[in-house]
Amino acid sequence: MNKDYVLLAVAGMTPQIITETLYGIYQKNPEKLPRRVKVITSQAGEERLIKNLFGDDSPLKQLIADYNLPEIAFSQQDILVPKDRNGQPLNDVQSEEDQAIITDFITEQVRQLSQQPDIAIHASLAGGRKTMGFALGYAMSLFGRPCDCLSHVLVNEPYETIPDFYYPTPYTVMRADRSKSTRYDLSQAKVMLANIPLVMMREEMPQDLIKRDDLSYTETVNRINQANAITQEQASVVLDYSTMTIFCDGLPIPLQPINFAFYSWMAKESREFPGEGIEPASDDMSARELDMRLAQLIHAATSFDSAALPSERDDWDLVRWVELAEETAEEIVKYDTDSGVARKRWLFQGDGKDTDILFNSDLERPLDELRKRHKNLWNRLLKETNKQITDKLGKKLGQYYTINNVHKRKVNRAGYVYKGLTIAPGNIQYKNATR
Repeated sequence: MNKDYVLLAVAGMTPQIITETLYGIYQKNPEKLPRRVKVITSQAGEERLIKNLFGDDSPLKQLIADYNLPEIAFSQQDILVPKDRNGQPLNDVQSEEDQAIITDFITEQVRQLSQQPDIAIHASLAGGRKTMGFALGYAMSLFGRPCDCLSHVLVNEPYETIPDFYYPTPYTVMRADRSKSTRYDLSQAKVMLANIPLVMMREEMPQDLIKRDDLSYTETVNRINQANAITQEQASVVLDYSTMTIFCDGLPIPLQPINFAFYSWMAKESREFPGEGIEPASDDMSARELDMRLAQLIHAATSFDSAALPSERDDWDLVRWVELAEETAEEIVKYDTDSGVARKRWLFQGDGKDTDILFNSDLERPLDELRKRHKNLWNRLLKETNKQITDKLGKKLGQYYTINNVHKRKVNRAGYVYKGLTIAPGNIQYKNATR
C-alpha cells in the first residue's frame, strides 16, 4: 500500500529547519517528499513559526513554487504545543518538569502517528532543545516502523548564520549575514540531509502500550527496563480469582474468563509437577478422559485447590463431571452479574464452534469428532491466552509467563524439559480462590 509521508519535526526559534529539511528530502528522495508537516514546539516557537512561515511571502510557499513541488499541507493547527501542569501552553523547556512534559508529549505524538497505517513518518530532530531531539529520536526507536525514518539536516557555512536563508534558491538571491557586513548568494548554499538509522524496538513493545492514549515516556522506558532486568528465576505470577487477573511481576493482566481458567489449570499443574505440564488432547484419549479434562478446566476458573479438582482416581459417573463444570460456570456467571464486568467467551456461552459437543454426556457423541473439538479448543485457548499476555507485556517480558506447548517449544532448565509454565514453582502464587 502506498503511504503518504508526514514530516514530524521538533523546532525552537529556527523555523528554517522545516524548509531546509523539505528541500533536503526533495533532493535526496523526491518520491518520499512529505505531503504534510507537523511541528512540535513551545509557545515561543509557535509564535516564531507563525511569523516566519505563514502569510503571502511564506518561504514554504516559495519553496513549493520555486521547485514545482506538490502541495504540502501545513496550517497553524499542525503546530503542536504541549500544556504545562496548569493547562497553559509550555513557553520553553527550562526545568526538569518542563522536560518531562515535552518528552511525554513527543512520545504520544509519535505513538499516535505510528498507529496510522496509511502514512509514513519522516522525523527531523534538527531543531528545538537537545532534550526535544533526543526524545524524538528515542520515541521513533520505540514506535517507528520499517517505513519510517529519522534525519538531521546540515547547512554549510556561512549560510546557517544568514537569518533569511530557508533553502538554496534555483536562482541568484543575495542576502546579508547577521553582521550585515557581507552578502551571499543563496543559490550557492549546500544542504545535506543526514539519515539516522533507527534501532527498531516496536516488535518488542507490548501492544498494550502502543495502543494506550495516556502513555508517558517514563512509563515506557520503565516497562522496557523491567523486561531487560528480569530473569527466568526471578519471574513470578499471582493469580487473583476474584477478578480473574494474573499479576506478572506486579503487572496486572485481566484475562477473559475461559483463558483465566486455562492459565489456572496450567499454573496449578506447573506448581505441583514442575516441567511436566498437561498434554494437549490426543487421538488416543477416551471420551471419559476428555470429559474429565474439560471439567478440570472449568473448575480451575474459581479454584486452585487440588483436592477439589477431579482426577482419574475419582469414581464419579459422567453426569457428575458435567454437573461440576456447570456449577462452576454458574458461579462465574454470577460473578459477572454482580461485578458488572462484561466478560466474553464463557465456555458454555460460546459461539457454538467449539462448545456444542465438548461434553460426551449422552455417551453417543462420535469420538473422533469429540477429540477434534477438544484439540481445537486446546489450540484456541493456548493461542488466545498467550496473545493476551504478550500484548500486555511484549515479547521479551511475556516469554517468562506464556504457556509452553511441548510440541511447539522446549525449554531446558535444571535438568527438566519444561511444559506448561516455566516459572519456578515457588513463584506461582494465588489469592481469593474458592475452596
